Amino acid sequence: MKKIVVFLALSASLLLTLAGCGDKVLTGKPGSSGKTLELMIVATDGIYNGPTQMVLDSLFKTPQVALNQPEPRFDVVHIAPSSFRDNTMFQSHRNILILEVDPQGLNKVYMDVDKWSTPQVVIRMTATDRQSLDSMLLAKGERLLSEYYKQEYRRMSKVFSATPNTKVISKIKEKYGFSLSIPDEFALAKMKEESNFTWALKRTKDFDLFLYIFDLPAKGDADYEEATILDNIDTMLHRYVPGPREGSYPGVERRDFFYTRDVVLGEDIKAVEIRGLWRTYNDFMGGPFVSYTFTLPGSDKVYTMMGSVYSPSERNKMVRRRDLLMQIDGICRSIKIEN
Repeated sequence: MKKIVVFLALSASLLLTLAGCGDKVLTGKPGSSGKTLELMIVATDGIYNGPTQMVLDSLFKTPQVALNQPEPRFDVVHIAPSSFRDNTMFQSHRNILILEVDPQGLNKVYMDVDKWSTPQVVIRMTATDRQSLDSMLLAKGERLLSEYYKQEYRRMSKVFSATPNTKVISKIKEKYGFSLSIPDEFALAKMKEESNFTWALKRTKDFDLFLYIFDLPAKGDADYEEATILDNIDTMLHRYVPGPREGSYPGVERRDFFYTRDVVLGEDIKAVEIRGLWRTYNDFMGGPFVSYTFTLPGSDKVYTMMGSVYSPSERNKMVRRRDLLMQIDGICRSIKIEN
């Protein structure tokens, strides 16, 4: 069953219409292809080259925020419509943006979820001329990014759910009343058992991923202010997470900028998201992190989930920190409230 959602128009003549099938996985569809955060743009050379490409680059190739080395939001692949039309390999790609100019048509945007594969999002933008197409991209760019990121998180959750670490998942359910899709590569860190703090991690020869979860008594609106959240993170990490050498401990990197915004996790969990860098005081480890702070219905506690990446360049030259952070971010965004 398809559903159509109509968004606010840029003008009376410009409608943004989404046609999709929601998040329901369609049976009989092959698994989508493509790398993490890779976007396939289908357009003729006449459309793609020139001003339109500069607009696309400003949306998808600008550096992702809060990384310790610049990496683009997406890796972009350009395919001609003639090559895309009858090629099932291209059509199965996870993120597709189709751009068309039709002087006899209308300025519209359509979205199909799981059109040729799953999970997949296909967005098609049609415009009467190049200038209108560029205006549409600029006006709806953040919405496009949101939809592609949403499918990336959905893919992460699907992959992680296939090989769950039931021990870690059960421990989180027992402590906090919500569940996360945590794959079996993660393990609980060896530490003193604490009722309000959990530390899970994934270690490889090339990188490490860390997930910290804690709760604190709710005090008021200040619980959701950036300064309070960062102070709480520093306090809890200093208390429970030892560094690699005596006297060292992890914390947020105060010498850099933080990016804070309100988001919705899962079905309807309002949260404050913070992105920035972390460091190990009295040592040299560090990397990017993302945190989410929220409360749950009927609870008198404030919960924080923090995911962080350690990927030194001398250990890992192939995998991007952007993609690693997407993995730990995907775990946080898989949250489901338990009855």
